[in-house]
Amino acid sequence: MSELRRLIDKITEFGINPKVELTDKTDVLKKLLVGIYSEYLNVEFEFDEKDYKEEPNFDYDEILKNVKSNFPDFGWYSSVLDSNKMEPNIEIGIEDELDDLTDIIKDLMLVKWCMENTSENNALWHFEFSMRIHSEQHLVNLLKRLKERND
Repeated sequence: MSELRRLIDKITEFGINPKVELTDKTDVLKKLLVGIYSEYLNVEFEFDEKDYKEEPNFDYDEILKNVKSNFPDFGWYSSVLDSNKMEPNIEIGIEDELDDLTDIIKDLMLVKWCMENTSENNALWHFEFSMRIHSEQHLVNLLKRLKERND
């Protein structure tokens, strides 16, 4: 759990602090995303049935503003909607690096809040659940996009 907490602290900084001081932010971000993904693939917890107070709603627009400040060259990109289809007229979609990272950070801020205000098992459940239903796709898309930027 301490490694997950360290990774979350570092990656959420891009959404909290508008001027993260790093010379190689994109490389650092890639490593943090891979670390988060590894933690997700190896997460283990027991379901916590205790009721806790309602989680806060973190401000997407504020996180996005800080992400934009830290990654001013991030923007729109295209992606294949269904990579299992092999057709001449494949459908593509429009994605956004800023939205990908903002959504990941917003989800991780909730996990961090749970770490501080509920139990370890509850925080790990939130982490696993948010990754499985939402953040994993953003994370994979963003990693692929960051790799393609370097090609």
